[in-house]
Amino acid sequence: MGKKNPRALLHIEIATHCVPDLSTCIPVYRDLLDYRLVDEGRLPEPLTTAWSTPNMTGMPFALLQPASGAEVYLRFIETGNVGGYWPPVTQGWIATEMLCTDPDAVLEKLRGDYPGKNDGTTFTHIGGPADLYPSPKSARALQMAGPAGELMYFTRLLPGGSRFGLHGAKSFVDRPFIMVVGSLSMADNQAFYGDVLGLKIWEQEPFRIGQMSRVVGLPPATTYPISLARIPGRRFLLELEELPSYIKRRTVPDGQLPEGLAMVSFTSAPLSELNLDYRAEPRAIDLPPYNGRKVAVIEGPAGEWLELID
Repeated sequence: MGKKNPRALLHIEIATHCVPDLSTCIPVYRDLLDYRLVDEGRLPEPLTTAWSTPNMTGMPFALLQPASGAEVYLRFIETGNVGGYWPPVTQGWIATEMLCTDPDAVLEKLRGDYPGKNDGTTFTHIGGPADLYPSPKSARALQMAGPAGELMYFTRLLPGGSRFGLHGAKSFVDRPFIMVVGSLSMADNQAFYGDVLGLKIWEQEPFRIGQMSRVVGLPPATTYPISLARIPGRRFLLELEELPSYIKRRTVPDGQLPEGLAMVSFTSAPLSELNLDYRAEPRAIDLPPYNGRKVAVIEGPAGEWLELID
């Protein structure tokens, strides 16, 4: 699959979601999850050229940052397209997992009434909160679908409760810290993220994913091969999932990003030093949070898009 690129991914910077309508997403994340709108406007041509998505030039976008001030962002782009979210399950980026202080309190807040609440602008309860393993220090996670159907996990980490040395939330709902990607071949996923991108890969284990089984119509006791790719620095992980063989790829509209959870952006090693197949030549982007850094995009084995920020 090509030459190994040590430290190609340094940390997660942006989770990009393509949504039908910004107005149904931004108020919810701002008012309920305390995310702050730090930039908005229309996608400029230099950025869509770097992505090789010419039909997205001029589309409205919004960039949001957690209350903790962590420089890890959610970006929503209004494409008008409907699809690519949960359900149905598709290959590619599946979910954004964010740190929180109390997933039970998050559930209570997200399904409760609040000023200005309207139909179609709420979160839908998918599963949890539940401890992930039998231990007093277990991580505890909640799964919700956002107003555009985006699958979001909210996870509490207690001190000393992460075998990867990860730290917990610094605000009620904090930054994305794990991105979930699904493919039909765990071997292909591990080869790409381990052999090509140089991440440390943990041995796969069977794991029950109740919400997945409900959507794809399999028994609740069904297990799925799960592996983790560790990004240097003890702050971020990628969760690699092997999906049933009949799960289709995400739709990619002509000249656009994939639908739904479209792309994950990573601070990277210098792009000129990486031996990777970019969709377009790297370009310097003045828009926040790039602030003049160069940008390029690659694709993973399940069709997932990764934006690398030099």
